Amino acid sequence: MKAIVLTGTTSMVGMALIKQCIQNNIMVFALVRPNSNKLDLIPKSNLIKVLDCDLEGLSICKKFDVPLKGCTFYHIGWCDNDRKGRESCDKQLKNVRYTLDAVHLAQKLGCTSFIGIGSQEEYGLVSKPLTGLTFCCPITPTGIAKYAAGIFSKIECKNKNIEHIWVRLLSTYGVNDHDDRLIKTFIKRCKSNIVMKLSSCSHIWDYLFEDDVGKALIKIGQKGHAGKVYPLGSGVGRPLKDYLEIIKDKINPNYEPEYGEKLYGDDSIRYLCADIAELTADTGWKPEISFEKGIEKVIASSK
Repeated sequence: MKAIVLTGTTSMVGMALIKQCIQNNIMVFALVRPNSNKLDLIPKSNLIKVLDCDLEGLSICKKFDVPLKGCTFYHIGWCDNDRKGRESCDKQLKNVRYTLDAVHLAQKLGCTSFIGIGSQEEYGLVSKPLTGLTFCCPITPTGIAKYAAGIFSKIECKNKNIEHIWVRLLSTYGVNDHDDRLIKTFIKRCKSNIVMKLSSCSHIWDYLFEDDVGKALIKIGQKGHAGKVYPLGSGVGRPLKDYLEIIKDKINPNYEPEYGEKLYGDDSIRYLCADIAELTADTGWKPEISFEKGIEKVIASSK
């Protein structure tokens, strides 16, 4: 894999992939929303070529004046990721269309493989480790849209003779995560000693550090098997409270979160853990950064 085309460039996952591409001497043709206020986040490198094209523009995007034949197309871009957007059927439905537009653009550019990033929300409520063959019963607009996008893009890729791989990403954390996500919010509260009301946090969760996500996506592009679905997580599940207590002990051991103050909803996910055996067997990838080490990097970067 000498070059990739990328949507979702300035997302945490996109930036993690770019970092690994630079380290592996892989050229990146990064599609970015025109006049994006996140352009400064993109590393300066001769291996990175930024091209103006947002998700709405994928369908009308013309061929770029760069050699792209044989590239791998990574579709990470997904709009309306805030809480309101994630709960909107209309807004999430647009993302299915954008995914198909990405496949069409991949064909137009001469890409030979397509890797789409889905979500653990595609599975719905489960109680055992997730595999590529685990039955999916999504219950949220985002989960339904991600699942549909994966199925439709696979069919479309087959019709266009493009290899297809779908990655169902579990919970990722890192330096480039959004400030309003749980981990960064909890870090902020610990440092400021501001009370945070939480559930019992007894549900099982699987966190994977951003650098490990980037490395996994590179390996999947290089050695992943066409037609497969890979759940991507650390492969280790533990109660969410364990993660939060690790953070607390590293910042402010005397901090006292208010566990049990929020109730679980009927549709709350109580178990989340990836079975990465197949991914490891196919690609050789294994996570390298423990939560204890990864969270130190996040804490150090947090204002």
